[in-house]
Amino acid sequence: MHDVHNELGCGLPEYVYQEALHKLLTMRGFDARREFQYHPIFMGEPLKTYLKMDIVVIMPRGNVIIECKAISELKEEEHYQTFSYLRGTKFPIAILVNFGTFGRAQIERFYFKDNSIMAF
Repeated sequence: MHDVHNELGCGLPEYVYQEALHKLLTMRGFDARREFQYHPIFMGEPLKTYLKMDIVVIMPRGNVIIECKAISELKEEEHYQTFSYLRGTKFPIAILVNFGTFGRAQIERFYFKDNSIMAF
């Protein structure tokens, strides 16, 4: 993620970083999927509506959500969106990456277990 930020810098639209990060992940051999759609389960049935996450990396021990932002600072809204994705999918890990900061990309990692979300 820092590789993407180092090469592109900050100030570009979010979708540019999303595409670059997806390309980097697939070049490194990960099964990364852009604009991943997931239908939440409600009362045992999948809903017709879906969550659309920037990138999901398919992993044997649990998929990883990567949410990309390109803003001056992360606020509660971005955290709530990421937490909703974790709760809706029950995937174990989410990474929130903000490419809109100078110097280095801002990266926050979250773990979902037993209906609780913890930063790590």
